[in-house]
Amino acid sequence: MIQINSSMKKSFLFKSLVDYLYILNVGGFLLLLITISFGFVEINEIKGSDEDWSVLAISISCVSALTCIVFLRGVYYLRKMARHLLTNKYFSKQIIKYLKISGTHFLLAGVMFVVIMILRWIGKLRVGLFEFVYDTNLMVPLFLMIIGLFFMIQSEALLVAKNFKEENDLTV
Repeated sequence: MIQINSSMKKSFLFKSLVDYLYILNVGGFLLLLITISFGFVEINEIKGSDEDWSVLAISISCVSALTCIVFLRGVYYLRKMARHLLTNKYFSKQIIKYLKISGTHFLLAGVMFVVIMILRWIGKLRVGLFEFVYDTNLMVPLFLMIIGLFFMIQSEALLVAKNFKEENDLTV
């Protein structure tokens, strides 16, 4: 009988959760694209007919779609990293590379979310509505930026540890 240790269980759970996150987000994004093309979904920034779309509203929509794609790419690389984690080779080049790429994408997605928030705020200012609200929507981009930076730092730490491990293997 094969014994599965605690680390393997956690790695498998991590990979499963990342897979579910990826599948749900890709499916939701594709469903959103399909429903927008049929006119079933109304975009918050663009109310009214196509002729009423302002440059700002189109910019917000484009940046929002791009942000979603960047986030999905970050989850995709996190998924690839999780797959390599199951091999228990924590210091492999692939894990380090995918962790860094994923972190970069999450950091970029967080910054892009902040840009969207600023563009929305500018849009409200243009119509004479001065609104400065602190709510939980600010936590998502901050959390994404923190996670992105953490993954990037973690990849650098793993690279240093990998180099130390290789040096120790050579001296023995």
